[in-house]
Amino acid sequence: MRRARKIKVDHNSEFELDLAPLLAVMVKLVPVLLVSSAFVQMMVIETELPQVVSEAIQRQENQNTPTNVAMEIDAKDGIRIIITEKGQEKVETIPLKDGAFDMNTLHQKLVAVKKAHPEVFKLELNPDGKVPYDTIVKIMDAARQARDNTVKFPVFDTKQGKNVETNYMFPEIIFANTMEG
Repeated sequence: MRRARKIKVDHNSEFELDLAPLLAVMVKLVPVLLVSSAFVQMMVIETELPQVVSEAIQRQENQNTPTNVAMEIDAKDGIRIIITEKGQEKVETIPLKDGAFDMNTLHQKLVAVKKAHPEVFKLELNPDGKVPYDTIVKIMDAARQARDNTVKFPVFDTKQGKNVETNYMFPEIIFANTMEG
């Protein structure tokens, strides 16, 4: 039977941490990340809102039970505008016209919704995965601002203490189904 050797531990010794493998990996990763960033494009639509509209959006977010306007976009059935007010839903459907989305009818319906609910500036968008990206952008453009310059919507200006008019309908568009994939 062998006797166990007693290992001698020197508590006063120093060791050096070898960072060379970590640095080698970093040197190889940095060019890969730089090259891959050229293929990632992020698009941002810059819109400068009047201060009155920005303040109205902030007031809407602070309300306890705001009116909610949402749109469901289905490539087969068309567009459904869902207005939730005080827990009750009102749904308007815009069917496809000759196999395409009817943007003029959509815009007219959104103008009517905005006239009925001038305090709402936020719109939840829920497009189907089969809806083309350019169609979603067209729908967002139809919802953002009134096309006719004579159509105006009242907004309460807190600085002046009175209503002013704007042609913005739903400048704050939020995608409601971002977690669905």
